[in-house]
Amino acid sequence: MKSLLRLIPYMRPYRWRFLFGVLFVLLANALGVQIPAIAGLAINVITGSSARTGLVSMMVFLVAVAGLAGCFRYLMRRVLIDTSRDIEFDFRNSAYRHLQKLDASYYDGMSTGDVMSRMTNDIDAVRMVLGPAVMYTANTIFVLPMVLGYMLVMDWQVTLAGLSPLLIMPVLVNRFGSDLHRHARGQQDQLAQLTTYVQESLAGIRVIKAYGQEESGTARFDGENDRYIDQSMRLALTQSLFFPLIRFVAGTGLLAILYLGARRIIAGNMDYGTLVSMVMYFGMLVWPLVAAGWVINLFQRASAAMDRMHGIFGVESNVKDRPSAKAFVRPKTPDIEFRGLTFAYEGAAEPALRDIDLKIPFGGSLGIVGRVGSGKSTIVHLLLRLYRVEDGTVFIGGTDINDWPSAELRRTLGIVFQETFLFSESIGENIRFGAQRELTDGETAELARMAGVHDDIAGFPHQYGTMLGERGINLSGGQKQRVSLARTLGRDADVLILDDSLSAVDTHTEEAILGALRGVMKDRTTLVISHRISTVALCDEIVVLEDGAIAQRGTHGELLEQKGLYAELWERQQLEEEVQSVETR
Repeated sequence: MKSLLRLIPYMRPYRWRFLFGVLFVLLANALGVQIPAIAGLAINVITGSSARTGLVSMMVFLVAVAGLAGCFRYLMRRVLIDTSRDIEFDFRNSAYRHLQKLDASYYDGMSTGDVMSRMTNDIDAVRMVLGPAVMYTANTIFVLPMVLGYMLVMDWQVTLAGLSPLLIMPVLVNRFGSDLHRHARGQQDQLAQLTTYVQESLAGIRVIKAYGQEESGTARFDGENDRYIDQSMRLALTQSLFFPLIRFVAGTGLLAILYLGARRIIAGNMDYGTLVSMVMYFGMLVWPLVAAGWVINLFQRASAAMDRMHGIFGVESNVKDRPSAKAFVRPKTPDIEFRGLTFAYEGAAEPALRDIDLKIPFGGSLGIVGRVGSGKSTIVHLLLRLYRVEDGTVFIGGTDINDWPSAELRRTLGIVFQETFLFSESIGENIRFGAQRELTDGETAELARMAGVHDDIAGFPHQYGTMLGERGINLSGGQKQRVSLARTLGRDADVLILDDSLSAVDTHTEEAILGALRGVMKDRTTLVISHRISTVALCDEIVVLEDGAIAQRGTHGELLEQKGLYAELWERQQLEEEVQSVETR
């Protein structure tokens, strides 16, 4: 339950609304406890136990009190439930903002489905404890002393006899509370596993169909679903034992009141109205007791949910802006320099990069080639500060990258990632995404021309208004890369980074795109990463990475003369192009 204390900062701005909501609970119950007393007086009038006067007045008063109590109950629900929704809104936004701040290493070890489950089901469980649980807890706190006071005044012996079975309640709560928490946590964890599998299956549905794995995929889903049902049934079994036991205990108390009250009426020591009032009062006690079991379940589920949410809020990003970043002055000529950069991913046995020394002057270009896994993309990740970089190893514009504010750094960098990601919006919206100013339709089309994709878009029925499926699934790989390139060009950033961004286009299209980019690259610091030699051949300098270290460096001509890995890759790619040209004839 201590985990729920983390909600206090979110509740604090709404403390006055909580206060008014609790006040309405108090007023509703203060009026509600008058109803059994009035009903008892009316019963005595009807049975002749008291003078037959004022019955109509009693009924009118009863209706008025019940109506006013109903109004306050409506207000308590409206205020407290609405407040819980507002806190849910704040809490969800806070969680999302925190997720946005976490560095890439967090997502390396977290599945999308697990994060989605925490952001939906777990936050919903937290909301339930802030609304219904708070409301019914306050209701119980007010009802118990009020009702007990009336009952003890009427007949303390009958009252104690009716309440004696309730002494077992703490034992039941202690016995079932830990089980409810354990099963609720197990259910939520398994729901995260199920959500993860469904998300991955839908994202990879084409691969599943291509390999004919529909049946095995369904079998895997059935297994995950069965485990979820098993966890849910364990929770339901515990609840199905807990709640009926509470009702049984309450029913035993009611039976004691009826038995002793009837005996007192027979003996002439109690009138009918008093017994009816006591039964009604005891009925008012039963619901808070039943609700207490439900509230305990809500608290246990919320506690388990907050434990899981701590897996988000409890993680601090390794990449943070320093206080000195507030006084940052953006350099006019952002060149790039690496000084003895060595970097290893968390948990990796070997560094991904070793002793990298490079410099790209402003307006210059650097090409990086190498085999798969040689560390090419890691350089991009470090430039973006997606991972923590050691001080004194990476500089942009002569300033240590760790002294740059993250927002300013990423405005300076325009990158086309190796793995393209397009949103389920129109093609035009995808191109304009991230632009540092509003782009006109003409400017959007010009960006597409520079990226070599305008003619393709013009051939679509809705052209730039064409809506894309998930991850741009209705575009080819080459089209997605070129739309992504157009999006990056729209940022008008001082540093342009192409991370194997033309791998899905043919060499002729690549030449046309690179020719269109030469004018853009003159006024920018450009880093081109590729496994294709032709992509980097015109760069001012080229480095070859092997096992995270620089194996060769020089211009295209110099590297061919060195007869090393670069020349080997060049010869192999030239041969592949010749074979392809023969096959297409």
